[in-house]
Amino acid sequence: MGYNLFPATTLRAAVFRVFKRTLLTNQTVEPTQVAGFNQFFDDAEETESWRYGIALDQKFSRNIFGGIEYSQRDLKTPISVGTPEDPASLEIQKIDWEERLGRVYLFWTPHNWLSLSAEYQYERFDRKEYPIGFENLKTNRFPLGINFYHPSGFSAKLRATYFDQEGMILPQFLPPGSPSVPGNDQFWVVDGSISYRLPKRLGLLTFGVTNLFDEDFMYQDTDPARPQIQPKRLIFARLTLAI
Repeated sequence: MGYNLFPATTLRAAVFRVFKRTLLTNQTVEPTQVAGFNQFFDDAEETESWRYGIALDQKFSRNIFGGIEYSQRDLKTPISVGTPEDPASLEIQKIDWEERLGRVYLFWTPHNWLSLSAEYQYERFDRKEYPIGFENLKTNRFPLGINFYHPSGFSAKLRATYFDQEGMILPQFLPPGSPSVPGNDQFWVVDGSISYRLPKRLGLLTFGVTNLFDEDFMYQDTDPARPQIQPKRLIFARLTLAI
């Protein structure tokens, strides 16, 4: 639900339930978002979740836009419990996990060729009932970005993000449910790229680097299959064609 409180102020709110189906390709015609809140996550199959969210978007001027949002997810995640050597002892139990997500953001376009962004992102995950990867985790992120776009087709992006994370982490290679140990770290990660838009909008050629200064850190990603940051410097080239 979205409601314009004032001409430049929008209130968004949503409450919805999601069931992670056992689809081969996870394809669906459903919208990926409800009132700006994502409803699809890479949860375990047959996970049931409720999401509650509220947000306020504000247009301060023609070139400045910002807002604040908060949401929480209550999940019932299926877990196989028992001894693998004894298949008869295996059973599926639904356990309770919780996630809290917050965000404050500000975007500014001082020039047609230039945009600036500043955000604060908050995450809190609770898996005390049956830890997988971690028991609880709190992460604060402060991404700062600058983007340059030239009419000739060249563009450049630079993003510096400060991370502050702490929680009870499950040591690597130990089975789920094992005792957790405390962990924390604070660090900066810088990413950058330059791109060229091919003539007649045929595609985009990009050269970039993640973790530009090869920063070492201790960080627990909530989705190891799709890591948000690279543990080592990574240089890449990408060609995207529009056919």
